[in-house]
Amino acid sequence: MAGNDRHLAALDPDAVAIDNEYYHEVGDSWWDASGPLRALHDMNPARVAYFDATARRAFGADRSRVRVLDIGCGGGLVSERLAALGYQVTGVDLSAGSIETARRHASASGVTVDYQVGSAYELPKPDGAVDLVVVSDVLEHLHDLPGAVAEIARVLRPGGIVVFDTINRTVASYLKAIVLSEKILKIIYPGTHNWKMFIRPDELRAVFAGHGLDLTEIKGLEPVAPPHKLVPATLRGRAVGPFHLTPSTAVSYIGQAVKSQES
Repeated sequence: MAGNDRHLAALDPDAVAIDNEYYHEVGDSWWDASGPLRALHDMNPARVAYFDATARRAFGADRSRVRVLDIGCGGGLVSERLAALGYQVTGVDLSAGSIETARRHASASGVTVDYQVGSAYELPKPDGAVDLVVVSDVLEHLHDLPGAVAEIARVLRPGGIVVFDTINRTVASYLKAIVLSEKILKIIYPGTHNWKMFIRPDELRAVFAGHGLDLTEIKGLEPVAPPHKLVPATLRGRAVGPFHLTPSTAVSYIGQAVKSQES
């Protein structure tokens, strides 16, 4: 399968390998801002701010009325931040260990999140029960993207929104996300990404459209620091630093899609 059709059907896990098992081993390091997942901590403020702004524009200022489902929530980095803002949040992840870490951290922080072990392909929610679905740093880990999107569409109410961030499949993303981040700087655990599973925006638009979701906005997401400053600092053990939204989607991008009111 080539071109724009690459992600319109499930990929063969044996032919397109990825180390999703690594996330089962992270444990309390999910919340170590200087640990193996520090890049996620650097990204978190920008993407949570985007998700929050999107929800408030769509559903109004009362966050407590908005039902959120965070798919692939891991240790709870996004779920807990959204719950702290006042949203009704359910976090779902396949890793029981990550869910246990998320529960402990939320309890210690005094934040209420309904964490559940579950699959993106069989979400523990009734039809139309969710206002906002969050899939952050998840889509590029799914072999069956259409299957997951079908479940997202099922649990969203008509007019509901899915917000996401993921990685584009370009030469630039291979160089930055694989070669630089995994192999040279090692700020991402080697093998947790497979370039063949990265998703071009037009592919994501097509998959969403096939399930009644209209992709209405995409923006770039990248570090504030330019590469000539970022690389030396990271090699000295410093954090990547904050991310911001940009016009360029050449590497990572963030966006939203709306479920048809007729669905």
